[in-house]
Amino acid sequence: MRRILRTGVLLIILFAAAASGFAQAKGTVKCVGLYSETSDGQVSYRVGGGAWVVVGVGATIPADAEIRVNVDRDWIEVIPSNNPNAVYLIHGPDSGEIVKKVADLLKSKPRTVAFPKPTGTTPDPKFKDKLVVSQYWGRQIYITADGDDRDIQYGDVLEMGGKVRIIAINNTINLRNAAGKETQVIGPLNFTVEQVLKNEQLYKFLNTH
Repeated sequence: MRRILRTGVLLIILFAAAASGFAQAKGTVKCVGLYSETSDGQVSYRVGGGAWVVVGVGATIPADAEIRVNVDRDWIEVIPSNNPNAVYLIHGPDSGEIVKKVADLLKSKPRTVAFPKPTGTTPDPKFKDKLVVSQYWGRQIYITADGDDRDIQYGDVLEMGGKVRIIAINNTINLRNAAGKETQVIGPLNFTVEQVLKNEQLYKFLNTH
């Protein structure tokens, strides 16, 4: 009887711990894209009256936090921790700073994106000859086969024939192919989508594939 009671108590404790972990994760967001143009700009977050914490790419921001962008050309992209297909952008204002509560941000309508869904060794045919941006830090430019260019954002689909320009040193971009393989490229560097799809060496002295 004691053994049964102890087992029951252990199960209750484990369930409570799991529920607590879920509660902490619910409503949190993850930084998947970040650009800060000057040393004056530091995208940051805080909880309550606590100190501002500089955000890094890949960081999880608490559900009860607020996010601050204080330079007009800076921006941050975040996704709900449990949903990689919904992305929210906070762009710096023309002057001053913008502060957004995570809870309020998640009430707004997100931009929706899609990623390859490979089955075993079979690539996703919808993303054949394409790469999807799964994370980035710093400014990256995508140039289409027609010569049009735009700033790269999370979830962007880069097609064969296109080119990528990583502007500055240590700026980083993660790219996912149709089979789900991730490639990380560090700048400054110019390269083609085809080079990554063919897994070619992008660096003269160092390949970070």
